[in-house]
Amino acid sequence: MAKRLRQMKPGDVGQLASVLWRAVKHLERHLDEVATSEAEDSRTELCKLVHALSQSAGVYLRALEVGQLEERIGALEAAQKAQTEQGTGRWAA
Repeated sequence: MAKRLRQMKPGDVGQLASVLWRAVKHLERHLDEVATSEAEDSRTELCKLVHALSQSAGVYLRALEVGQLEERIGALEAAQKAQTEQGTGRWAA
């Protein structure tokens, strides 16, 4: 009998931003440790960490931007709905 996969609920942008921020802070701490290391392989690891940090930071900033846009669109939709219900909006009959 096939194992039933548990379907995960989709998260929201705020949750994603929170997880990404924790990842950025973790990478930042690890980057500090590697940067002060004298080990031979630390240069390769440093390059990988810098890349991971820059990618994570970019995705984090994009998630923030999307979250702000969602809030603004929600506010505009609520204002438009209120105007329509009051009959004062641009498209009121």
